Amino acid sequence: MNESYIESAMQAHGGAVLRAAASVTGNRADAEEVYCDVFFALYKRREDFCSQNHLKAWLIRVAVNMAKNARKSVSRQRRVKLDETIAAPESGGGNETLDALQRLKPNERAVIYLHYYEGYVFSEIAGMLGVREGSVKSMASRARAELRELLV
Repeated sequence: MNESYIESAMQAHGGAVLRAAASVTGNRADAEEVYCDVFFALYKRREDFCSQNHLKAWLIRVAVNMAKNARKSVSRQRRVKLDETIAAPESGGGNETLDALQRLKPNERAVIYLHYYEGYVFSEIAGMLGVREGSVKSMASRARAELRELLV
């Protein structure tokens, strides 16, 4: 892969990769690290993609998997979250939905993000996450039920 290909992929799909990573990791710093790792993995990849949609799906799948690994890493478990020790500024509300999404399990957050924000259907999400379509539907159902409970 040449540098111009990587650069064009970053411009076209970088936002989706970063949002997918953030939806799983729960914070921007880890998501940015995953973002870099994803595009480095693309740089090392030797095979071409048959379409831009295939490239985007691959990037998101890799981002979700790397983000899950980042959540499990020992070094991350020892970190102290800044938002737990420093009070957030008053924003006048509007963060309830984001707070509720962050309370979901990583896989459930990923399913909600991929379905509602990226527009993927459950069968495509199943392929990205490496699970059955029925499992994706169950995760989406549980996530919606929990969001309803958290937002009421």
